[in-house]
Amino acid sequence: MIDLFVYGTLMRGRPQGGLLRRFEHVKATAIGRLWRLPAGYPALELGPFGSVHGELVRQVDPRVVSLLDQVEGVDQGLYRRVGIDVVNGLRTFRAEGWVMDQPQRRGGIEIPTGRWTGAICR
Repeated sequence: MIDLFVYGTLMRGRPQGGLLRRFEHVKATAIGRLWRLPAGYPALELGPFGSVHGELVRQVDPRVVSLLDQVEGVDQGLYRRVGIDVVNGLRTFRAEGWVMDQPQRRGGIEIPTGRWTGAICR
């Protein structure tokens, strides 16, 4: 089983959140920067930039994670799934999550709050 960090469309109540509805979700934060892409979805860039707020999804079946790799465009080079340290309360967890290299080159606009609202760039 795999713990996942999600920060955008896979969070509860978001367009693809139903794909993870049967798993436990808790609030979590990662260190990095959040970007809004022109196509209307977010991207996480890891690094010592700030905080990205999302959810830790606990004990996800690896078959579901493999399906999500397809949804996230891993085979097409859109995202990479990597290990990420995330914090929930006073605890740190190692999870996996999807990151994008240099999202600004894809027209990304930084979201200074680190919180995905679902708004589309115009």
